[in-house]
Amino acid sequence: MNVAGAIAELPRPLTEYPVAAGDSLVRHLIGRVEIEPFNGIATGIFVLAILHTFAVARFTALAHRVQHRHDDDARAKGRPTTPSVVAELLHFFGEVEVVFGLWAVVLTIAMTAYAGWDTAAHYLNSRVNYTEALFVVVIMALASTRPIVVFAEAGLRRVANAGGGTPAAWWMTILTIGPVFGSFITEPAAMTICALLLARQFYDLLPSAKLKYGTLGLLFVNVSIGGTLTHFAAPPVLMVARSWGWDTLFMASHFGWRAAAAIAISTAVYYLLFRTEFTALAGRAPVADVEQPDEDASGAALLPVPVWVTFAHVSFIVWTVFNSHFPALFLGGFLFFLGFARATAVYQSRIELKTPLLVGFFLAGLVIHGGL
Repeated sequence: MNVAGAIAELPRPLTEYPVAAGDSLVRHLIGRVEIEPFNGIATGIFVLAILHTFAVARFTALAHRVQHRHDDDARAKGRPTTPSVVAELLHFFGEVEVVFGLWAVVLTIAMTAYAGWDTAAHYLNSRVNYTEALFVVVIMALASTRPIVVFAEAGLRRVANAGGGTPAAWWMTILTIGPVFGSFITEPAAMTICALLLARQFYDLLPSAKLKYGTLGLLFVNVSIGGTLTHFAAPPVLMVARSWGWDTLFMASHFGWRAAAAIAISTAVYYLLFRTEFTALAGRAPVADVEQPDEDASGAALLPVPVWVTFAHVSFIVWTVFNSHFPALFLGGFLFFLGFARATAVYQSRIELKTPLLVGFFLAGLVIHGGL
């Protein structure tokens, strides 16, 4: 098998698979595996990755047990306790965001063994598009910065105060207006802002587990449809908007108002289901948020965010959204942002990169598996 031929074979073009009318789905899939056996290997690895996602809690629990045994042994021998390497590895396997990335490594090894390194390298480097994963890392990091969160919180506070500024008012404001941000700054950014504000204004009050998980599920649903008011922010809309001639007016008139109505109705229904608990939460004292200064702030107390810093952060988000299809541009902009954040460290809380990187790793793993 020559290199050019090997590179061209994985994944095979769909035109190389004959379509037999009347075949069942199972027979159709078996036929594809018979033509290209690696389809079966890739599918098996993907199934294992899915099973791994259901087992992450077991890995985490096992990591805690291993660490406890490691600590007990250290104390028994009079040594200071240290992190266990095995426990840390198990913690890593228990991170749901890394599951598909880990199994992408297995997929790469299998592809290399099956068709050679040139084929695997060509697939990973040329056939898989990582733009969305990279974009999510950047937009989540930008959206989680202190100036953006403070800016969004100040705007939503006006609405929440109209409802009395109660936990219920904040909850409804964040879950109805916040998801609509996804139509302008993309859904990952809207999700980040809503989650951070819910943590500050709602989860700090320690609601019941049922309300916690109900809120989380409602947030996912609302954000997933909140990006349909425009044609340029939500990835599923972007995929078809140009081909089908959809503009913002079309989106708002056909999908957007329905999505907004669904968000309002579902949030209202949830509120009615938990109204008794919301009344109880109103009597609890809020927990003061402790903002960790950026490492470059030299331990100084954070200053109020000036307008020009907020404007700069918003500008970086606009640049990133506008150039969301051009990694060189939005990654370059992010590098400039990191320099700006360091120069304005006295206004910045610690920039969170771990979570955006994990989410980006998760998405990259998905597109690697999905490309086959």
